[in-house]
Amino acid sequence: MAPKLDLAVDRRSDTPLGTQLADRIRAALSDGTIGPGDRLPSVRELAADAGVNVNTARALYARLEAEGVVRSEQGRGTFATGPSRGDAATRRELRRQIAQLEAALARLPPPPTLAGGRREPAGRAAPSLLSTDDLGAVRDELFARLRELEAQRDAVLRRLEHLEVDETVRQPSPRRDTPSLAGARIRWVGA
Repeated sequence: MAPKLDLAVDRRSDTPLGTQLADRIRAALSDGTIGPGDRLPSVRELAADAGVNVNTARALYARLEAEGVVRSEQGRGTFATGPSRGDAATRRELRRQIAQLEAALARLPPPPTLAGGRREPAGRAAPSLLSTDDLGAVRDELFARLRELEAQRDAVLRRLEHLEVDETVRQPSPRRDTPSLAGARIRWVGA
């Protein structure tokens, strides 16, 4: 376990308690009070020592884990990792790029299902904190998928031109596409 951390918070300050605690933990990492691999107090211990709600402590560790400052291991505790500021900025930029790519992919129509076509990728494992390299790999996969979908779209448009088909997209009808029971007759069959 790491040396005793100074987790005192100033309740009169305009700075939220969670932000004060996050700053204290970051400062302890930067000044060497705690080092990478050191075990941090449990959520309950942190809450008791700092005099804050357990939910505040839990949210603090979640935020620091998302930033890559700490890592939590089920059943073992929370440990300091202490990345450099450059690594945190890189992770933020990768997450921003991934969000943009996911938004671009979400706007595209789903790919058509072809007989004997490509298999759907296997499901991913349970969510976990991704390393910077993993985030880069996710971004690269999304770029590749976007390029693939754009190539498929271009191929379809070329085929439509060849067939001289109007490429206007069918506008959705104001009616629902799903069946409705409106106007249906219900016959009572009962005891």
